[in-house]
Amino acid sequence: MDHHQQGSTRSNHRMRQEVKEHGKMTGRRLKLARKLPTRHRRCPPHHYRCLLSQLRLVLCHHRQFQQPQIMESPKIYPSTQPPGTYGKEIVVQSNVFGIDVENEIELFQYSVCIRADVALNKEVVFTKKGKEDFVVLDRHEKCCTVLYYASETHDDFFQSEMNCLIYDGQSMLYSSIDLFYNRLNTENKSRTFQIDGVEIGHKDFQKLPCIKLEISATKNPSVKFNRKNVGKRSADQNMLAVNTAYRNILELALNQSCVQDYHRCAVFEHGKFFFIRPTEEGFLSRDCVDVGDGKRMMPGIKKTVQFVEGPCGRGECNPAVVIDGMKVAFHKEQPIIEKLQEVVTSDFSKGLKEGERERCVGVIKGLDCYSNYIGRLRHLKIEGIHHEGASKARFQLKDGNSSTVAEYFQSRWNITLKYPDRVKISQQTSAQSQRTTKESAVPPDVRQRIIMTGKAAAKISGDSAVLNKLGVQICEAPLLVRARQFPPVKIALNPTSSAIPQKENKWRIGQYSRPAVAPKIWAMYAVGTPSSRFSQPQLANFASVKVAQQKGIQLDPPKDCQCVLATEIESQLAAAHKASCEFVFIITDDAITNLHQKYKMIESLQSIVIQDMKMTKALSVIDSGKRLTLENVINKTNVKLGGSNYIFTDTKKYLDRVLVIGIGISQPPPVTKFIVEGKGFLSPQIIGFSYNGKQKQEFAGDFVLCPAGQDTLSSIEDIMKESILGYKKCHDGTDPETVIVYRSGVSEGNHGNVIAYEIPLARAGINEVSKSVKLVYIAVSKDHTYRFFRNDLDTIGQFSSSGTQVSASSSRTSLSSQSQLKPCDINIPPGISIDHMVTNPAIKQFFLNSHIALQGSAKTPLYSILADDTLASLESLEELTYNLCHLHQIVGLPTSIPTPLYVAAEYAKRGRNLWNEANLKNPLIRSGSEREQLRAATHSINYKHTGDFSDRRVNA
Repeated sequence: MDHHQQGSTRSNHRMRQEVKEHGKMTGRRLKLARKLPTRHRRCPPHHYRCLLSQLRLVLCHHRQFQQPQIMESPKIYPSTQPPGTYGKEIVVQSNVFGIDVENEIELFQYSVCIRADVALNKEVVFTKKGKEDFVVLDRHEKCCTVLYYASETHDDFFQSEMNCLIYDGQSMLYSSIDLFYNRLNTENKSRTFQIDGVEIGHKDFQKLPCIKLEISATKNPSVKFNRKNVGKRSADQNMLAVNTAYRNILELALNQSCVQDYHRCAVFEHGKFFFIRPTEEGFLSRDCVDVGDGKRMMPGIKKTVQFVEGPCGRGECNPAVVIDGMKVAFHKEQPIIEKLQEVVTSDFSKGLKEGERERCVGVIKGLDCYSNYIGRLRHLKIEGIHHEGASKARFQLKDGNSSTVAEYFQSRWNITLKYPDRVKISQQTSAQSQRTTKESAVPPDVRQRIIMTGKAAAKISGDSAVLNKLGVQICEAPLLVRARQFPPVKIALNPTSSAIPQKENKWRIGQYSRPAVAPKIWAMYAVGTPSSRFSQPQLANFASVKVAQQKGIQLDPPKDCQCVLATEIESQLAAAHKASCEFVFIITDDAITNLHQKYKMIESLQSIVIQDMKMTKALSVIDSGKRLTLENVINKTNVKLGGSNYIFTDTKKYLDRVLVIGIGISQPPPVTKFIVEGKGFLSPQIIGFSYNGKQKQEFAGDFVLCPAGQDTLSSIEDIMKESILGYKKCHDGTDPETVIVYRSGVSEGNHGNVIAYEIPLARAGINEVSKSVKLVYIAVSKDHTYRFFRNDLDTIGQFSSSGTQVSASSSRTSLSSQSQLKPCDINIPPGISIDHMVTNPAIKQFFLNSHIALQGSAKTPLYSILADDTLASLESLEELTYNLCHLHQIVGLPTSIPTPLYVAAEYAKRGRNLWNEANLKNPLIRSGSEREQLRAATHSINYKHTGDFSDRRVNA
């Protein structure tokens, strides 16, 4: 048994042991386990972790569904509603390209396994999945090389001339011909080809005399691929009736030109394509600029297959490909020494300095590289840079002696290292990351050009031989979409006052809607080091309370106002708490990055509202007179202290007896999660939530800790109960009539589990504390590929409303000619709503662009209604959602998502910071019930159990 098989057997054993521990599973548990997706039931040995994760999720759901009153809901979407009519109809351009299926063809699915013996008792499986980019691309290249070589040399089996082969570059293959047509169903439908690596001509295969390619028929039935089936079986209100094979086939078919031409294209998962030599594909040289640290921006596209209504509207289902353009930083292929030279820019002959070493590690850790000094090419992964130079760093030899790295290379390989030493001198970092961020922000005109160029380069068109064989035609121009533009939301101080003047959907806050009750005792401190450029007179100047008083906060001067060393601020805050201080304003030197989390932990434990500000911003107010910055600070202070700055005029009474809840999620870092869990330490996901319990348009909340790795929220029941009880507390025990939930972190693939498991738990939480409350559950996502553009900069709204496919060249030209305009001028404006044509025909959903894009291209959120007891019209949900995007309070701008969701996401971030701070020295070790451990941890750090902040937004 080889090493890989041993590892697989151990994984299989662990899975069997876990199932054995739950040996008293009821028939209901076993029934749920059998419902696991087919891809997990038949996963190969090294994918048993996927099955184990799914099994844990099923068992978690079962433990909560043991209560007889909580029933699993069928995976059925709420009924759709007619498109809205509120607002002015306009036309916007999309990045959606229609797909037409002209032929009728039968497709058969096969499993591909490619492996080879590289040494005695060591086998490499090229079709094994990987996560690192280099590994994925390397295996993809090798798999494609082997399969396409075999298809040419074994035409009697593959019949390539007549056949339409669709390959994913790893282990899945579709064929339009039954490759085992001459075998009975009872026979083994598998064939193995043995290929000499020398014959293939690939440099990495030269020393592999026997590469084994195994083609096996899967148990999945063949797919009747035609226009009727694609439209009928790809989108359905009943999710179980959807056949995902059609989407998978179209996704892979659109990849084929890039999959086959791997010397020209780099294909990543989730439909991402990048091109090795972009300027040869039609991209411009300015799309490929160097951004430092040996990195270069590269243009590419991301495409997804979607099923949309199309121009004919409700009742129709049409396949389409949605293509988005992007620019991403790639590491240049170069010697490591050259890359490090670009990172530090200093002379290596003087050694690598301490600050430079740390910075280099951050850039190159995890990168793949090659070495060839031993006479053969070796693939290595960089883990870091040793803290000692090669002339001092020692390691043990096989004979028991030790040697420095420099001595070993000299004696073993006769190689003299060029830079064996280092010295310890600090070095400042560069602005490389800022430049990367700036270059990644692609304005609309550039994005449109990249989309059209990338579409042509990827041959998502009639140029694709595979698409032609499959009978698939792609529209050359993107779909024009009929949208509606809402009028500006009226911002006011109270329901009866006049509206605050707006200019370009922006407003300036004067007097507050409800000034906070000023703290009786408060303090202000400047925190820094002896070299910090902030003085006591400057602090006293900043501590002036005139602006706060002008806005309605009757704030007296601080009782304590002094400069404090960073090493002494914690004891100073303890003294302030002892003196009954209610509010502390802190100005912290930008170079000090380890104190913010400590401030927030003290705030939570001692119930002192602490506001932290960077010293550079404070100096800009003092030295440059930046009044707007100061006003934003005071705006935040009023909210933190429990006040409200402004409201929107709710003329249609959308919020009367309505409880609005936002739910945001902070997942554990993707790498540390598994490392920490593997060591027995807990690393939870943090669920932040907010609700308008006290006032209709004021949102406060809290957070809870939950087990990670679940796509549904086990804590939703507790969140609903706490929110409703908070509402009833402030409304004389009266129940809300309706609860509207805005939930982030839900992909379309998770809709079924949320409807089946999470929403019933939410209803159970509601029923426990209230009666006859109606529920509306809305999933909010910005993690999609859709983009919408102005169709004309000068006369938006005065276009043809036919909704047919037209050439995009005219709009791209007009955009390019006005490139001097700001992003907010050339992006679609706030208040653009789209609820048909590009929406899924089975889902009640809408796109709403509520914000002003200040850089790059606007990313319009997608709202999918997963439950609706009120049968609300789309336009009422759209208008309410748009209104709720105008309650940020700190700045006079609408946000991209509703305020309850924005605030909930901030509570999730705050919870993550508090968790990190609490576990910095004492990580929570897994012991017993993880859920109970996390419940106890929640009680120790969240706001409900450590301070009375339930009625104020302390994370503003």
